[in-house]
Amino acid sequence: MARQTFGKAPARLWPWLVLAMAVWPPVWHVLDFPDDGDPEFPRVERPTFSRRPPPAYRLAEPGDTIDRIAIYTAAGAVVLALAGLGSNRGPGRALWPAALGLALAAFWHAANPGPTFDGWHGLGWRAIAEPEAPLWLRLALLSTAIGLAGAVAGNLRRQRARRGELWNAAGARRVRGLLVLAVLLVLARQGEVPGVEPVGYWPRWAFVWGLIAFDMVLIQALPPLGIRCRCALACVGPAVWLALVVGGIWLTWYHRPLNRLRTVEPGKVYISAMPTRRGLEIAQSRHHFKTIINLFPEDTPLRHDRLPEELAFAREHGIHYLGNTSDVEESDAFLDQTLALARNPDAWPILVHCHGCMDRSPAWMGIYRFVVQGRPLEEILREIERHRGYRPKASVTLLYNRVLAPRAPERYANDPTAALLKHCAHGTRDPFEEYLDARARSANSGKALGVSGPAVPPALVPSLTPGRGSLEYRKAPRDQRLHVSATPS
Repeated sequence: MARQTFGKAPARLWPWLVLAMAVWPPVWHVLDFPDDGDPEFPRVERPTFSRRPPPAYRLAEPGDTIDRIAIYTAAGAVVLALAGLGSNRGPGRALWPAALGLALAAFWHAANPGPTFDGWHGLGWRAIAEPEAPLWLRLALLSTAIGLAGAVAGNLRRQRARRGELWNAAGARRVRGLLVLAVLLVLARQGEVPGVEPVGYWPRWAFVWGLIAFDMVLIQALPPLGIRCRCALACVGPAVWLALVVGGIWLTWYHRPLNRLRTVEPGKVYISAMPTRRGLEIAQSRHHFKTIINLFPEDTPLRHDRLPEELAFAREHGIHYLGNTSDVEESDAFLDQTLALARNPDAWPILVHCHGCMDRSPAWMGIYRFVVQGRPLEEILREIERHRGYRPKASVTLLYNRVLAPRAPERYANDPTAALLKHCAHGTRDPFEEYLDARARSANSGKALGVSGPAVPPALVPSLTPGRGSLEYRKAPRDQRLHVSATPS
């Protein structure tokens, strides 16, 4: 008898073991602080300013890893519910329509993460009460919510006379505890514990754990399937799951059509990674950008292959486009030019981007916050950490030590984190200063030899060919940059 009980233990415990395995990665991510150095500037110290490791904040972003896992598990629940509905066997067969409705509702919630990064109303159930959402959309979402809720409630109501029988059947299948836990965890997703960071991290994980528990319930509740049902599940199930996952991921992209999109100041300044043509079309319909600033020097071999389509988009929509160059001496002038545009109401809204929105764009955002908005450096560095999911590169420390003091001297002198950044970079010289010294030595050598002219060749700047949208490079004076200010053609 004892041997028989011991043999049944794994069958009872395996769903709980799966849940336990799903818990340790989130715990590890909020405890493991990165402490490796930057190989480019190994002597520069990089302290962490956030209360938790930066990767945990990145995971908690809407549409990021946690929400992706929720999409996978919710899609699995839909497939399992369809399999149970198609089997039409077992004591709990009457509840499979409710299970399908709950699975679809969970999938809708997972594929429409919120809040959105740019203030867009989104397509989740919260948009029903959003005044800025179109009335037709709110009515469509409300109808969907009522339909799902009605299907679930109606199915449960029809089985109210069999509550005891169904509850006993759940006990026989050993899913009572899993079902109660799934309900509690999914409900926990709808709230937030004040003061607990990262914001959204634990509620999102609670939703994932609730969905895993729900999947375990459906697996345990599935009756023995006939050969036809097993074949159909093996052939059609993966295709349905994959279609749902692809559609769900597309919806998360539609909520954030520009990769790494983030609001710096609502209605004024936004940052993102290098946009796609389709992403620009969707984002432009929501924000109507008047200016695009490209922080990456595209006159290098690392020029992005999407640059021509972005320039064409700017010309077609009458957007003023400012591009950077690789001329080091012009970097300060370019920075001041971008900050001037960010202060100019005629230039708003502005999209500022580089290639990945991991280094240049968040670093620029920090300069804007300090110089224009007057934010403290510690708060700025925390925001950059959470956006990147990692600490800023050592080059950002050197950059801030060089550019912040001339642009906000009094605030820089009184900011304690500014002094800390100078201490962190002690013993490492800024490459910008080394470049200027090398240029001065080169110029002095040229004078000694009686040679005149610039020590560094003029920058190459891209130039749009009117009417064709092609791109070519030409020599230009050092103070000239890429400006595209076109009227729609």
